[in-house]
Amino acid sequence: MSRNLVIVRAGDNSLHPEWLEGAALRSWDLVVNYYGDKPDLYCVPGVERIDSKGPKWPALHELINANPRFLQDYDYVWLPDDDLRTNAVQINLLFEIMAQYHLQVAQPALTWNSYFGHLTTLRNARFRLRYTNYVEVMAPCLSAKMLAGALPLFNANLSGWGLDFVWTKFAARPETEIAIIDAVTVQHTRPVGGPNYKALRERGISPWDELRAFCKSNGIEEEPVIFTHRAIYRDGAVIDALAKPRRFTLSAIAGYLPALQHSPEARRMLRRMAGMAWKALYNLPDRVAEESITQKLVLRR
Repeated sequence: MSRNLVIVRAGDNSLHPEWLEGAALRSWDLVVNYYGDKPDLYCVPGVERIDSKGPKWPALHELINANPRFLQDYDYVWLPDDDLRTNAVQINLLFEIMAQYHLQVAQPALTWNSYFGHLTTLRNARFRLRYTNYVEVMAPCLSAKMLAGALPLFNANLSGWGLDFVWTKFAARPETEIAIIDAVTVQHTRPVGGPNYKALRERGISPWDELRAFCKSNGIEEEPVIFTHRAIYRDGAVIDALAKPRRFTLSAIAGYLPALQHSPEARRMLRRMAGMAWKALYNLPDRVAEESITQKLVLRR
């Protein structure tokens, strides 16, 4: 048995079979938490399948509570969405870097040809990793200690929105234990807003409402801010992003420019990069809000 675990909440079109390819040995076990109805799908040697229904985060809450061995037997647990394209080499490297840098929660960066929600989650060519206050619920990798602490909140809402920011509550040193890892990548193959969001709409639930309620109940700003503490360049040099925000922003923009040639959302990405530069120039926080600053100004008029 490995000391690392991957748990994927999988539907009928899950990409996780590809994750087993590309390396002769893998440093992790795989549990497929299947929510479909096909009795023989994903039943292969070396993979454990456990079935359950419901949205990702409440289902994972139930699954991990029912299987305490996931917390007892493993050092790190990765909880990716099933529409991520990657391979065993990248997942091995993810766990290696988690241990090397003593991270409590982190995520692989998204490839440049990925659909994305926030610019900060895309791979930056200038960096090896960035210490942030934000790890997206799409693909968090957690230490067993972090997972045990945060687990009760997995059932706080249906969308999982807000969990992205709550990790800092459970890290002893959040400025050095939470990161986006540019040296490891996965491709997000579907536009943001998958089957979970369809189910939410059918129930009349807004993930934005869930985000605000979650943040309020956990002592987080209802329009939380995404920021980077520090970043490690590819050559090993370190930049303090909070002490030198404009220098960091220039480096980050330079690292994102090549992605414009590959992104399926190039125009949107360019707007996000312009917004990043504008906020750095005027020392504005990068807030996650349902309405942009521009929309708010228009409404106030």
